Amino acid sequence: MKIVGIQASPRKNGNCDILMDEVFKSAKENGAETNKYYLDDYKIEPCHACCSCGDGVDCIVDDDCNEILNSVLDADVLIFSSPIYYGQMTAQGKLFTDRFYSISRNPQKSFEGKKVVLIFTHAAPTGTYDEYINLTKKALFEYIGFNVVDTIDIGGVQEPGDVKGLNDVISKAKEIGNNL
Repeated sequence: MKIVGIQASPRKNGNCDILMDEVFKSAKENGAETNKYYLDDYKIEPCHACCSCGDGVDCIVDDDCNEILNSVLDADVLIFSSPIYYGQMTAQGKLFTDRFYSISRNPQKSFEGKKVVLIFTHAAPTGTYDEYINLTKKALFEYIGFNVVDTIDIGGVQEPGDVKGLNDVISKAKEIGNNL
């Protein structure tokens, strides 16, 4: 099984990264192959709404996003992880997910049936962003064909590493990796 992780946090080794690594570790113990992309390390432009992708070609924007999207298409599972800043996923995550348009418009490509695990961390109390997370799950990921198999939403974690002391959350991340 191939798992691709999309890390939308600009912080390496932050809370999102720690949780994704726990999922990866358990999945690797069960034979999975993993690959992680830190979006902050790549040049990703916004969608230009040119609609060339509807002609069955890759997005014509000349940046790193097509490589990452093709890696997601080749994988069995996507792990998408982002902190919530000011009520939404990071700008890096939004730039990337807006480019899903190039897959959803392309008649030769599809995310249909592909599994996805969503990981969201934030400083607000857990549950504060339930509506946003459910909207993101349904209006973004499920709408274009992903099968959301699990979600981690953990609040009260602002500083890098805060999540390490939350054994129930770490256990859930490990369990998700085992179940993939």
